[in-house]
Amino acid sequence: MYKEILTQNGFTSKEAKVYLSVLEIGEATMSMIARKTKLARPTVYDIVYDLQKKGVLFINQKKGLKYVSALAPRILIDRFKHAFTKAESILPDLLELAYKSPLKPRIKFYEGIEGLKEILKEFSYSREDTYLFTDYKTMPPELNQYIHDEIIPERIKQKSFAHLVVPNNEINLKIQSLDKKTFREHRLVNFPMQNMNPLEILLFENKIAFLSYNKDEMFGLLIDSPSIYKTLKNIFLLIWNTID
Repeated sequence: MYKEILTQNGFTSKEAKVYLSVLEIGEATMSMIARKTKLARPTVYDIVYDLQKKGVLFINQKKGLKYVSALAPRILIDRFKHAFTKAESILPDLLELAYKSPLKPRIKFYEGIEGLKEILKEFSYSREDTYLFTDYKTMPPELNQYIHDEIIPERIKQKSFAHLVVPNNEINLKIQSLDKKTFREHRLVNFPMQNMNPLEILLFENKIAFLSYNKDEMFGLLIDSPSIYKTLKNIFLLIWNTID
């Protein structure tokens, strides 16, 4: 778990392994780190010197031997927090830059269950209300669990209320009963076509995502377009307001 958190914050897998090993030992020689991490000594030397340049590890000379110590975890976490705050402060400028060129492609294609998770992760960071057409009956169990464990908590944290139009079936009715706990509202509808392909549509922050749950064509398509977003949101609200 610790290694994963470090790699999510700029460390390579080997850098995380070396840092954690030094942290555990307290003060280590290069050979001790090599034994602990099971990495070749030349590799350990390279990683230690790289992390020294980044201010994460420190090298002290004692009686002809080089001893390596690690930056205190609390200071390292403070660095992560500072980097996150700084990144958030420039987010408006980055978004403006992303929309600066009208010729830039704004369509992304994702494949497989991991690709769908990437789209849902981006969706969860929305700070505005979101709108969805979905059907939990056709959703892969792994994705349903991912939404429950990762997406809903993040969405609640962002205070993004979700409006969902779903087919009228027992599974969706059961999930609807949890609306108050999950900061969302489901409205059930009897669609004219009952045997629809498992496709979900998400509308959030001027983006539209199409998620296909079909086993033979599991993919996601993310379109960044204010005009398409507004058109589909208008259609969604038209349907939403006609459901009792």
